[in-house]
Amino acid sequence: MVVSEKAGNPGGGTPSTARRYFPQLEGMRGLAALGVLVLHVAFSATQMRWDENPGMEETGNGIFSVLLNQFQVSLPIFFTLSGMLLYRPFALATIVGTPKPAIKPYLWRRALRCLPAYWALTAVTLVLLNRDNIHGFWEVLRPVLLLQIYQNNAWVLGMEQTWSLATEIAFYFALPVIAWILHKIASGAATPAARVRRILISLSTVIPVSVAWTAWTHLPSFGAWPIEGNWPPGWIDYIATGMALAALSAAASVSWEHVPAAYRAADRRPLLCWAGALAAYLVACVSPFGDPGSANYPPLGQSIVEHLAYLVFGFLAVTPLTLPHLRSRFIEAVVTNRVMLFLGRISYGIYLWHIAIIYFWHGNLFRAGNFGVLLAVDLLGSIACATVSYYLIESPAMRLRERLGKATKDPSVAIVVPEPAPAPAEPAVSAKVQA
Repeated sequence: MVVSEKAGNPGGGTPSTARRYFPQLEGMRGLAALGVLVLHVAFSATQMRWDENPGMEETGNGIFSVLLNQFQVSLPIFFTLSGMLLYRPFALATIVGTPKPAIKPYLWRRALRCLPAYWALTAVTLVLLNRDNIHGFWEVLRPVLLLQIYQNNAWVLGMEQTWSLATEIAFYFALPVIAWILHKIASGAATPAARVRRILISLSTVIPVSVAWTAWTHLPSFGAWPIEGNWPPGWIDYIATGMALAALSAAASVSWEHVPAAYRAADRRPLLCWAGALAAYLVACVSPFGDPGSANYPPLGQSIVEHLAYLVFGFLAVTPLTLPHLRSRFIEAVVTNRVMLFLGRISYGIYLWHIAIIYFWHGNLFRAGNFGVLLAVDLLGSIACATVSYYLIESPAMRLRERLGKATKDPSVAIVVPEPAPAPAEPAVSAKVQA
């Protein structure tokens, strides 16, 4: 744990900021990476019903088509975790007056964490999978700069999933500005509890914006899978839920009096949060306004239901992990066992490489063979590539954070450490007693 300078606390006391490792957050990232991998393997192995492309129709695999298709709930977890982890030190500064994070080290940390491993994937896929499709320098520079999601027909084979990384990178750059706006809105409140409420209310206004963007990009005039659907406005509410959890978690680490009763209830009954997340997943599976089990581009009604269901799922799945102390043995066992912690540590590499592995194995993403075989190949191949990526690229790059990013290599979360109470003074001895 690295302790920084002390700061005044408007809520009372003089806390210091420090860094604490939360293994449950790393384990959840591993679960989310597995979910995304299984989702794409299931599609490639014809487990989902799909008939958008004439001549390549697939009937799916019954109930498994429904259940596997909604593993899409895994993706919002990445956004929620990013919002929670990155906004937390900014939330502490607004709520309890700790030092504001320095922007330059923050940007260095984000760049060192994300770009080296991504550029390694870009180099490999451009050379091995896209060499015949490159006809100019821009077609190389575009994915290097993560700009492929802003131009039609610019996808790079083996890197289709990296649209979400491009969206997260946009959020990383925007976060200091968003945090500054929230600070201006909330800092004028008299108490930490009031500041938390102002932050939560402000963040909630993002939800209708994202829902409206989702509805707009699903209008028939856009056709199927428009590139605008991958742009940040359609996903910012998932990040905003993580930022809301960051504010709640930061405030609760100082005093439970600063957070709403619902968050305190989650501390008492954390499994109810996961039960609610399961219910949201089942709602998405039922797809009341759509076609359950279909991997086709969803119609307007289904897209809105799924968007909201994924939002609720991500929020409730992550909420227990943001509590100052995790009180569920079941949740702890699921996300902090050794396997999940290792997968969480290398989860970025799994996310980066699992699509490329399917290409290397089969040549394309369609009709890639037996589901069990492909799952084993992709899981083992992704773990192998991710392990190499972590120890040869990511870990050395993160060690530079100590010099350029002013942070340790190990993953950690900003917390407040109150000053210890002063020791009671020795009672004075009267002259009569001495005598």
